[in-house]
Amino acid sequence: MNLNLHYKYGGNRHALHKFLLVMKLIVLLITTAILQVSASTYAQKITLNKTNMPLEKVMKEIRQQSGYDFFYDLKLIKNTNPVSINVKDASLEEVLDKCFVNQPLTYKIGDKVVMIKEKEKGFFENMIARFQAIDITGKIVDENSQPLIGASVKIKGTDRVTRTNEKGEFLLSNVDKNAVLVISYLGYQDKEIKVLKELGTIALSISTGKLDEVNVVSTGYQTLPKERATGSFTIVDDKTINRGVGTNILDRLEGVTSGLLLYPRNLTGNSSKVTIHGRSTLFANAAPLIVLNGFPYDGTIDQINPADIESINVLKDAAAASIWGTRSGNGVIVITTKSGRKNQKLTVGINSTLTISDKPDLYYIPQLSSVETIDLEQFLFAKGFYNSRFNNAYNPVSPAVEIFNQRKNGIITAADSASKIDALKGYDVRKDIEKYVYRNKVQQQYQVNISGGTDNHTYYLSGGFDRNLESKVSDRYDRITLNASNDYSMFKNKLSVNTDINYVSSTSKAGQTYSPFSPYERMADENGNSLPTVFRSGFRMSYVDTVGNGKLLDWHYRPKDELAPTVIAKLNQYRIKAGVDYKIIDGLIVSANYQYLAENSERPSNLKATSYLARSTVNQYSTISNGVVNRVIPIGDILGQNTGTNYSKILRTQLNFNKLVSGDHEINAILGYEASDNRTTNVTQTLYGYNSENMTSVNGTINPQFNYPFYYGGLSGMIDTTPILVGAIAINQSYYGNFSYTYKGKYIASGSARRDESNIFGVKTNQKGVPLWSAGLAWNVDKESFYSFDWLPKLKTRATFGYNGNVDRSVSAYLTARLTQLNNIYGDPTAEIQNPPNPSLRWEKVKTWNFGIDFSSKNNIITGSLDFYQKNANDLIGNLINAPQTGVSQFRGNGADLQTKGIDVLIRSDNLIGKLSWNTTVLYNYNTDKVTKYEVKQSTNLQTVSNNTTNPLEGYPYYSIFSFPTAGLDATGAPQGYLNGKISKDYTTITSVFDPSQLKFHGSASPKHYGSVINTFGFENFELSFNLTYKFGYFFRRENVFGGSSYGSALSPAYIFADYNKRWQKPGDEFTTNTPALVYPNSAVRTDFNTYSENLVEKGDHLRLQDIRLSYYLKNNSLLKFKSASIFLYARNVGILWRANKLNIDPDFRTNAIPAPFTGSVGLNLNF
Repeated sequence: MNLNLHYKYGGNRHALHKFLLVMKLIVLLITTAILQVSASTYAQKITLNKTNMPLEKVMKEIRQQSGYDFFYDLKLIKNTNPVSINVKDASLEEVLDKCFVNQPLTYKIGDKVVMIKEKEKGFFENMIARFQAIDITGKIVDENSQPLIGASVKIKGTDRVTRTNEKGEFLLSNVDKNAVLVISYLGYQDKEIKVLKELGTIALSISTGKLDEVNVVSTGYQTLPKERATGSFTIVDDKTINRGVGTNILDRLEGVTSGLLLYPRNLTGNSSKVTIHGRSTLFANAAPLIVLNGFPYDGTIDQINPADIESINVLKDAAAASIWGTRSGNGVIVITTKSGRKNQKLTVGINSTLTISDKPDLYYIPQLSSVETIDLEQFLFAKGFYNSRFNNAYNPVSPAVEIFNQRKNGIITAADSASKIDALKGYDVRKDIEKYVYRNKVQQQYQVNISGGTDNHTYYLSGGFDRNLESKVSDRYDRITLNASNDYSMFKNKLSVNTDINYVSSTSKAGQTYSPFSPYERMADENGNSLPTVFRSGFRMSYVDTVGNGKLLDWHYRPKDELAPTVIAKLNQYRIKAGVDYKIIDGLIVSANYQYLAENSERPSNLKATSYLARSTVNQYSTISNGVVNRVIPIGDILGQNTGTNYSKILRTQLNFNKLVSGDHEINAILGYEASDNRTTNVTQTLYGYNSENMTSVNGTINPQFNYPFYYGGLSGMIDTTPILVGAIAINQSYYGNFSYTYKGKYIASGSARRDESNIFGVKTNQKGVPLWSAGLAWNVDKESFYSFDWLPKLKTRATFGYNGNVDRSVSAYLTARLTQLNNIYGDPTAEIQNPPNPSLRWEKVKTWNFGIDFSSKNNIITGSLDFYQKNANDLIGNLINAPQTGVSQFRGNGADLQTKGIDVLIRSDNLIGKLSWNTTVLYNYNTDKVTKYEVKQSTNLQTVSNNTTNPLEGYPYYSIFSFPTAGLDATGAPQGYLNGKISKDYTTITSVFDPSQLKFHGSASPKHYGSVINTFGFENFELSFNLTYKFGYFFRRENVFGGSSYGSALSPAYIFADYNKRWQKPGDEFTTNTPALVYPNSAVRTDFNTYSENLVEKGDHLRLQDIRLSYYLKNNSLLKFKSASIFLYARNVGILWRANKLNIDPDFRTNAIPAPFTGSVGLNLNF
């Protein structure tokens, strides 16, 4: 029975003192009750009647009647005699005496445990034993058979101590046969056991109170107990990983990982980008390094199956991550996959999940109705806005404008025009899109794994299959993953060999994106027959109705017929890893590891001959002469080839030293060398007139440098058939080392150093390589003799400093160029300079400070950590000014600096313990960044407000939101701004000057404050948890009336935002609205001013219910023959509970994009 008291200090001390006295009395009474229960149990009567039964079976009978566990070595039981016993209502001690009377064993009764051991030998035998010594080995594991790394194994009564390695194994030489081992590990009960030559597997039990959720951290190069780490880590265990259900592991980390943020999608488009402790670069790769089973993972992150992952360690500061050198500047995510365990019986696991998502909410974006859109088009038509579109026959216009023009030219009557317009006003293309384009997304995930092991071999085999039927009817994704992991131990555990083989094959299909030209289009008639519509970059309907007099291919666009997949992307990845560890002497291990990764991808875009784009391309390059059609591109498919390869090889040799000296001094060190070779290629080419049966095309008949005439408008253009090959080679070698010294378990000092060298830095030898290092100190304050705070039994402080690095592989020290399609006047090929030579190019460096505190209250009721950090990133790649006479006025080089600082808080609490349990995890992060140096300035204020990240402003965040301050509307509905502090409508000057002081700075587009609150409730076999995430202190810019482009949207008016209805329409409206009046002709600079005015900037602060999970657990079901099972229901994207903006906008998505829909999942996990 566990007793946990949870109280907090406050109020007057007298009341607190009385409260504590009462609590002490309660503890005394409960303790007395426990002792009485224990005595009662000890006094329970046992009845047995057995004849010649094995001792082991008799002990099982005794255990069932008494409740006492038996602890013994199986090897001792093998030599015992059968037991014959007949007792009734006998005491435990009486029964045991009869069982062991003729045995070579004896027993000792402890706290609910009966210890079985050999009978003590006589005096003469003990004298002989003193001259005999043995080498003993064993393995320390937890209650789930997981190895406990760094557990202390001490010979009782001596100073001889060792610790377990990364597999939980230990070796002690020359040990007296009669010695007793004391085994201890943080959070577990100490265990004493008599030595044997081979102790086998020893399981420790969790001590009173909750064990720290994770006690071991992994850097990818080594594992070490968390209490001996000086760096800043976040550890995500298997249960947390599998709390979510997505097929992408990064999505499962959102909202559950301290220090990690997925940037809002309004900054990164449709895909999220992850950051650890904020941004550390401007234009280089900003993603953290992914390490898989000890090696950098150069493959596609989507190919890692989350079901195969055991744990994830996020390395956040220099001491934790600098060992990874120039790839660690953005933090490191260390992924460890599942493996077998020694002496584990065959275990089979089955995991299955079904997820269904709502259709995208097409009505989320507030836009004009068909009636309102047609009224706007009629207004613009009357003003002559579309006249230029009628200068030729092929510029597309909407159906309503076509009708207005036919009525104007007398082609149709007013009555016909009104009838057709009324019909259009009754249509809403979103209904057809919902019906024909979108569906409920369905995700299916299946995984089967087999694991187990003997004393010298462990294995883990798994196979997974995932199928996603995406929300678009044409799109789907399939993935197959296969894994085989083996670990062999030989020569009394001196030599170990491990292999890891992984294969992934995925196929994704995608169709063309349908973007309607107008909101009143129809994809099909009432009977489902396809209807033609206007193609956005196509031609007028009246033109394609008659073009070529029927001799050309049908030039109509029917979106319902274009829903078949056009892109079928395939990816195959092979990863092979092998390693050897050899124990030279006790504490010194040499290892060699090698990994090979091969990734082949194909992403062909196949436009069938019947598709609109294929027909349109054939027609475009066709001519008609004397009634005969001449086609440069014959009728056939158009295949866009896109193939890529990614090959990576890494070799590492390493020395590992771990030694405890005299019981007080512990030394852990590694020293290694690493070489890597990563090569990527990508080939693209378009094949015209492609025949899939014989795999031929007509490219050989096409001159890619000739301008072929178009069918329309007297225009011409080239047909690109040239294959484009892009490749990159990155060769690196590194020397690294890490050292940690612990004194009396209280004081820890650590240091690491690494030198990376690469082929992309040349000319100057000292810039080919870069030394990066870190140092850290930690103090386990709670182990001091003066520390006497029982309510806070664990307190540790940490401080680290060091350098991480980063590299931008898009630049090189050497001159790089790209061949163009054109030749010069002499017929020679030409090239464009991509990077001028830069002998001073060097690595980016990130200088990081971190100060942290780890703590836990009594019985681990409250545990947590607090980190303060600051990162100064120097020599960042940015735009630099160059002398114009060189022909390159700007280039990318080292010349920018960025500062990031923040706070990272993690708190876990057990609020209720017992049949009804409740625990809470709180994550809080504060992060802000500032560009401290940047050479190239924006040229206008309009550039600053519209694209600040191209040339960021010094002194402001990288993702800054600036706007033009406004003074409201004037009496005519015109927007007013400020120029030199005075109200002005001089939009040209306001937008064209460069003076940031005349702009309004709102803040960052990235959240300053973010985190989550996870509450988990348990009752018997049920568990309910929900995750509330929050983001505060950031801003976003919403779209304006016409989506950001004067009247351009009215040319294809599918999406005109509904704030058009809020526009100024009459005098006095300027007091109730800030949407300007609709005027014609419109001024582009006026539109720019309004688009980037402060009126369209909103606060992004919000609180979101990210997910809910309900689980039911079953264990040891003898009827169904499984060890454990769980069934769960999971819901994600449940909804925003509160938001600062009043427009119902989801701040994490672009305002012209649809947020992720609600998803519901059901899953089953079985272990046999």
